[in-house]
Amino acid sequence: MMATPPFRSTTTATTVTKCNRRAGQQRFEGGLSAPFFMDSPNQRGYADNFLFTLRFRLMPYRKYFKTDQRLLLRPISGEQNTDRVETLTAFIVHARGDSCDLRLPYENRPGEEFPFTPGMEVELSGEALGLGVRITGRFERYLDPEQLRISIDPTLEVFQRRNHPRRDVRVGLRYTRGHGTLRTFRRQWEKNVRILAGSTDLKKLGGFPRCQVNLSQGGLRFTIRPPVQVADLCMILLELEPQTPPVCALAEVVWNSDPGEEPNQPGLEVGMQFIDILKSDQKRIADFMSHAAGQAPSPAETSGH
Repeated sequence: MMATPPFRSTTTATTVTKCNRRAGQQRFEGGLSAPFFMDSPNQRGYADNFLFTLRFRLMPYRKYFKTDQRLLLRPISGEQNTDRVETLTAFIVHARGDSCDLRLPYENRPGEEFPFTPGMEVELSGEALGLGVRITGRFERYLDPEQLRISIDPTLEVFQRRNHPRRDVRVGLRYTRGHGTLRTFRRQWEKNVRILAGSTDLKKLGGFPRCQVNLSQGGLRFTIRPPVQVADLCMILLELEPQTPPVCALAEVVWNSDPGEEPNQPGLEVGMQFIDILKSDQKRIADFMSHAAGQAPSPAETSGH
């Protein structure tokens, strides 16, 4: 039984719409979440099992959203007209009746913050009581270079989590990682995507060393040389098949193994979540994994990675 929120008497659900369906749409060195990778909302191209929507006069944050809880933050204004999927990590600093203060874990210097604009529509999703929870809202302002305030819509969506299928595969991999600002890496990703879209001679890109990774549409897991820490950013180039255009994605480290866990390992195992990737490249990854000949599904497909 779900616990009764302490302010139930002031929180009234005005509508409850129930259904159970599938969405129709779904510094630099060359060199996942293990919590979860969540699909995104059904009306915006996600595939999850939607359960119900609650509309509140006062949102019961204390029941569903806790201080320091990790959320996925997606800018969604105008998203339907682009081939881009953008997903940031955010942590709850403080939640009140109609707004929520969030902390971004990335390096942000004054004047180089993520380019939110006043009124930009955003979506926040996370996990509570064993289910996925999702709310929408609008960017209000930056409180400092690392914290921002979101005004929240009085609607809460509850859904059953569906993790991206994952598979151990061999791919060509190149990456650049470091501690640059998110805005800097984001601009570089946009530039890389434009270059790849206009490139006709793949030989100019150079070679892609083949290596074993655990891959999904939402991120990847592989071994890299230390040092590495959570929230480090990586520019990823994935050659799914030899002599095919690579997938370019901006990713963040969301977890890494303890150096003492495997002392004979030449590096650290890290899980990365894609921050920026094209929807068309996500589909390429899905198609590649579904047609990977002779590769059995990895245990991670059912373990929640």
